[in-house]
Amino acid sequence: MSDQSPIPRLSPHGLKGKSSKDYLVRFAFGASISLIAALISLKYQLFGGMFLAFPAILPASLTLIERDLGTDEARIDAEGAIIGAVGLLAFALVAAFGIKTIGAIPALVAAAAAWLVVSLGIYTAVMAWRAVTTKEPRKAAPG
Repeated sequence: MSDQSPIPRLSPHGLKGKSSKDYLVRFAFGASISLIAALISLKYQLFGGMFLAFPAILPASLTLIERDLGTDEARIDAEGAIIGAVGLLAFALVAAFGIKTIGAIPALVAAAAAWLVVSLGIYTAVMAWRAVTTKEPRKAAPG
């Protein structure tokens, strides 16, 4: 990761060269996890939504990333998913406590802001920690 910029960016070039099997695997993982979450919610309504918050496509994506790009890239994506999940927890808490007290629209706006602040805060802290603890000098990003 030392040769990459810490600023996330969208790269549609990664979509090229994927087989239909890759997309089928992602769909099957996502559908299976969603189905399991739905079945859990039929029996235990309190926990159903919590399982639906699991990124359904993450296991398949990490498997394919590891196969195509290596373990380090899969690890980086998994860390990003964890940071995003903690941000979603902040979103859920603000929304859950805010909807009844301040109304749906303001609560959802506040929840989105909480997700953004928490996710960016953790990401910034992780990147700062890595910059301090990395022993090798950072390579300049090409371009």
